[in-house]
Amino acid sequence: MRIAGSTLTFSRGGLAEALAQVAEIGFTEIELAAIEGWAHVSPARLAEDPPGELGRVRQELERHGMRVVAINSGLGGGPPAQREVRGRAVLDLAGRLGAGVVTLPPAGLRAENVRERSGEELALLARLVDAARAAGVVLAVEGHMGGVTEDPASAAALCRAVPGLGLTLDPSHYWAGSAQGQGWEVVAPHVAHVHLRDAGRGGWGQIQLAPGTGEVDFPRVLDVLAQAGYRGAFSEEYIDTLPVVGGQGAAEAARALARLAAGWAWPPTG
Repeated sequence: MRIAGSTLTFSRGGLAEALAQVAEIGFTEIELAAIEGWAHVSPARLAEDPPGELGRVRQELERHGMRVVAINSGLGGGPPAQREVRGRAVLDLAGRLGAGVVTLPPAGLRAENVRERSGEELALLARLVDAARAAGVVLAVEGHMGGVTEDPASAAALCRAVPGLGLTLDPSHYWAGSAQGQGWEVVAPHVAHVHLRDAGRGGWGQIQLAPGTGEVDFPRVLDVLAQAGYRGAFSEEYIDTLPVVGGQGAAEAARALARLAAGWAWPPTG
């Protein structure tokens, strides 16, 4: 099984530096970060100058021989209208780069307000789902600690509430978070992309463990996804701004996970 490298493994530098380092590990496919205020493409600048930013990104991708399979985005703060403009720009970029999925965090959505006061956020997601469809990509939210998608049942309910919205499964959040490795299977029919890293059950302090040292049941994850009909991409998600428990840096962990994944049978046969 081949996985893509995340540019968030090298988030401290610019796009060119991140791509060079991802290439050095041996990845040829990437998940590109387009997170406002962080890395590596600014949705605000992208919305202001789509041709310029597209040209810059394409030039660096071609220089390093990289193909984008997904975009991991964050639209920043501000009113929904502003975030919608940025989101549409990211979705258009994804379509032009041939990336299949754009992932957003579950910002603004909490378990207690999905039904009561999140109508504006849900309406924004619905409009962005329509924009994603027009661009030929899928919009997904990530299963993430601290938001409504930390609870697997609520994550599945969110996807049902916004037809066409997918979920990016990061099992580390369902092991380290409140689910504690239980009940996450309910999201499988909604999975549009997968982030991989090992984790323990000890909360945020164990969200990144060296591959093979944690408790994430990767064979079980693959089996459940296969049974649900998932045939999409996988990306490593070791982030250099978070410590990796187990004595490795993010780059070492990403390399180790790629070696581990090479021994997994995927795609499923039959």
